[in-house]
Amino acid sequence: MTKCLILGIDQPVAQQIAEQLTEMTVVGFAEDPVKGVPLDQQVNGDARKAKTYQNAVQDVDVIYSDFIGMDVDWKLEAVFAAIREAGTQCRTVMRSVAGIDNEVAEPLHYEGVSDTSEFLKQQRYAIKIVDEAELPYTILRPVAVVPETSGSVQLINEGEPVPAQPVSETDFVRVVVDELRHSTHLNQSIAVISD
Repeated sequence: MTKCLILGIDQPVAQQIAEQLTEMTVVGFAEDPVKGVPLDQQVNGDARKAKTYQNAVQDVDVIYSDFIGMDVDWKLEAVFAAIREAGTQCRTVMRSVAGIDNEVAEPLHYEGVSDTSEFLKQQRYAIKIVDEAELPYTILRPVAVVPETSGSVQLINEGEPVPAQPVSETDFVRVVVDELRHSTHLNQSIAVISD
């Protein structure tokens, strides 16, 4: 059975993804314990320390990172240090943000972020960590994830202009779950918006 490690299981999107991956063994990570999420295993600890992830990355097939906010680079650096130490060969699906390459013409506000410049720098470095690991990956870059429902999404390749449109939580979860199951956009960075 495929083993999936979900980083940031304390986030609503990550929890919805875990609920849908019934055909996989799901391990969730959050700094503090989370209740009420259907997980086969939960790992808790300091997200900035590689030793925290040592058991979680053993025999993992795919990782979904729903780390949001500041310090994502520091957290992913710790995850990939643990992966290297364990010798794990896995695929990563990472949630980042649109706007990291100035592909959105309008100024963006990122929820909970007061220093946009530093936040985007950390996002870029986190993507670099994932890319330089030389393991298969997919980067998903929503402008924002909102609770409203839409029903259809638009995927935009890296380097193309991105409208400042959010994606609904339901649509984003559907895209992530499909990517975890099928690796449709392997080694790509794509923006995700609702139509």
